[in-house]
Amino acid sequence: MFLGIVAGLACALFQSVSYVCSAGFMLRYKSSLRLVIFSQLVMGAFCLPFAPFLFPPQLLECLPEFILWVIAWIGCFTVGQIGFFTTLRSIEASRMSSLLGLKILVLAMICVLFAGTPLSGLQWFAVLLSTVAAVGMNWSGGAHFTRKGLFWLLVTLIAYSLTDMVETRLVLLPKSGNIIRDSFAIGTVCYAVLGILTLPLLARFRWSTRQFVKAAPFAVSWYLSQVALFVCFGLLGTVFGNVIQASRGLISIALGILLLHYGFGRLDARISRAMWLRRAAAAILMAAGIILYSLAKL
Repeated sequence: MFLGIVAGLACALFQSVSYVCSAGFMLRYKSSLRLVIFSQLVMGAFCLPFAPFLFPPQLLECLPEFILWVIAWIGCFTVGQIGFFTTLRSIEASRMSSLLGLKILVLAMICVLFAGTPLSGLQWFAVLLSTVAAVGMNWSGGAHFTRKGLFWLLVTLIAYSLTDMVETRLVLLPKSGNIIRDSFAIGTVCYAVLGILTLPLLARFRWSTRQFVKAAPFAVSWYLSQVALFVCFGLLGTVFGNVIQASRGLISIALGILLLHYGFGRLDARISRAMWLRRAAAAILMAAGIILYSLAKL
């Protein structure tokens, strides 16, 4: 369990860094699709040489099932990425990182509506806390949410929640007994395949080497976060993995303050100290809601 917690915290840190890096790219090119394509190509180029050596031989026994799950992962992940970067146009990175904690609400709805799993009163209370925290995040300074921003936030939450569920399934398929190796292997194979499938989309843009360089910081930090996430989900499961990731909101807020302190205000909103405190309180409230949701399942 300790390794799973450490992996979850590492994931939260690297994801928070990646959100800041994505904001920098979006300021320059103002295209969520462009960032998705170029970052996936960078990750694919890095992973492809290692994929044949890391591919777990145990997957050959369930290759058709593995292929189907990879296809599902590619679809959910790509939609989630496009939704996330589009949402960043109206919601800054530090708020968006905390708002992703609302995945617990989506997971709860999936449990009730599709898995037929009823929720206890304490679990619903936890979901309510997370929702209140998300609403409070809108009143913590920065631009107000637009209808378009809320729509893409919903798309992002649904797609990322489904991605989390698929990733948990994928990392448990090899059953080699070494969860860290399996996580690196699954992550490398998935992003290598994703990079290959993304390559034809490069013809859509006029591109230069500079765009790959600009996308690289996000791609590297995101890939590291995903490997850590696979380890976390493999050891703790999807819901408990999201508990640990609740720290992402506070980490992103700390990064936002540091960016402003060192003169990188364009990467996040310029708000007062009181507003930052409100934002931190909302992030803590959301973390509390997610923790309550998970404890209610024990």
